[in-house]
Amino acid sequence: MKIGVHLAASGVWASPETIVPLGERADELGFDSVWVSDHVVVPSRIDESKYPYGPPGTFSPDKSQNFFEPFAVLAYIAGRTRRVALGTSVLVLPQRQPLVVAKQWATLDALSGGRTILGVGAGWMREEFAALGVDTFERRGAATDEAIRLYREVWTRQGDVTFEGEVYRFDPLRAMPKPAQAGGPPIWVGGHGRRSIRRAAELGDGWHAIRIGLDDLRGSIATLHEMLGRYGRRPEDVVVSTVCNVYAPGARPDGEPQEWDLVGEPERMAETLRRYETVGVEHVVLNAFPRDSVTPMLEAVELVAREVRPLV
Repeated sequence: MKIGVHLAASGVWASPETIVPLGERADELGFDSVWVSDHVVVPSRIDESKYPYGPPGTFSPDKSQNFFEPFAVLAYIAGRTRRVALGTSVLVLPQRQPLVVAKQWATLDALSGGRTILGVGAGWMREEFAALGVDTFERRGAATDEAIRLYREVWTRQGDVTFEGEVYRFDPLRAMPKPAQAGGPPIWVGGHGRRSIRRAAELGDGWHAIRIGLDDLRGSIATLHEMLGRYGRRPEDVVVSTVCNVYAPGARPDGEPQEWDLVGEPERMAETLRRYETVGVEHVVLNAFPRDSVTPMLEAVELVAREVRPLV
């Protein structure tokens, strides 16, 4: 099993003093990847949209918190690290002009020596789309599908590139540079609904699940494998990843721990990871807690690297 670290580039404590040490230490400790999330803006009122990864009202960020821009963070971390993969968990594709994203990501991949994983999602916050002045919310699924196809065309085709879709289209053009990874950087599709799973099965190199318990995950992986067969693909063609929370020694979540919480003694944490591995998870991304300063976050990832991972 591969293990990555979320860089906590959003939240009250998100700052250079938090992000950079986590990225550097993850690289030094042998973690496989580092990740950042994405929201361009967070509207003060979110009345219509339902948060898909928790009960209603659970997406209520402090209005004073930072939400660092993912391309800039990963480019900076690429220059401060040597080997760790650089990923988004996840980039909201329909909010962005796809040719711009294709160029930005190809540049990051080229400069980092081919270390990127592009995690993508269709988005859920209507109010954010409206604030950005983009009209793709109602057709965000189609826009996401087309953007994935468009990226691959731009990244892999030599000479002129054209694209003709329902949402995006352009006449022949040249798009450079090409990414370092042959065939383009892997694209992992985020989300746990059937549409996201279908998108991963048809178009993705990975399926990235967020806040989902073992029983639901087992069923979703079975659905993924069934859908892969429809598209003439195999289970080994798509990496299955998920996000877990990990707590520093002596720390606990508020309330009862969830299935995706790594809490307690190292053996207990390792058993949780082994259960995920048993159902088919190949890559786990860790959110380190508590987030009242960088120190407990570093303690949490140190614990996993030195005492938990050897038991998995």
